Amino acid sequence: MKKAWIIGLNNFKESLRKKTLYILLVVAFVVIGASKAFSFLTAEEELKMIKDVSFSCIDFFGALIAIFISLTSISNEIEKRTIYTLFSKPITRQNFFVGKFIGVILILLLNFVLMSIFFIGLLIFKKSPPDIQIFKTLLLIFTKLVLIGGITLTIATFASDAFNLIFSIFLYIIGHLTTYGNQIADRTENVILKGFWKILYTIVPNYENFNIRDKVVLGTEVSWNYIFRVSIYGLLYLGVVLLIGSYFIQKREI
Repeated sequence: MKKAWIIGLNNFKESLRKKTLYILLVVAFVVIGASKAFSFLTAEEELKMIKDVSFSCIDFFGALIAIFISLTSISNEIEKRTIYTLFSKPITRQNFFVGKFIGVILILLLNFVLMSIFFIGLLIFKKSPPDIQIFKTLLLIFTKLVLIGGITLTIATFASDAFNLIFSIFLYIIGHLTTYGNQIADRTENVILKGFWKILYTIVPNYENFNIRDKVVLGTEVSWNYIFRVSIYGLLYLGVVLLIGSYFIQKREI
């Protein structure tokens, strides 16, 4: 595990050098800050707008960061041929893969914390300190971002960066629509379409499960039981994904 941590820290430091990371972070700050421009609304409506925009930005830009950092973590090592140096040492491929995932989590955590602090600071500035519902929403968003990073990193073990980028973004979109697709499938009489959506609903990660911002913005309380169940779902799905990634990194010809 120590070797994986060393690889993870190196991956974290390498990721900090990428300009894309800072561009996405700055844009996120600008958009979150711009939510304050809705001052023409009533105080309550403005606060709802700030929360909605901020949650959406942390989610969306966090997902982009997770995808861009994860898809290049392995390919960069191959292109620079540093992976051969690593594998010449007593480091297993599993150590390498787990280490890369640790690095992804660290960079995600840093950016997530920075965006969250900016958002919370804006709430305090508006004299509306965050309550427990805000932190519940942020917790599920971060869980989803880690899952996105894990899936993208796993795809990187057997696919090209171009395919990975397109597929991960496509999966992000579909993952938010599976619930709606499943509801539509329940109403259709087409057996093939219904079967297709049921399979898709089972296999594709349901990112909409992690989305409670609409309820929180409207003041609806979300129970800890729901937070726990969704978190367990995310962790179990992540565990399966990482096992698949460990298998493919072991089989990959490098």
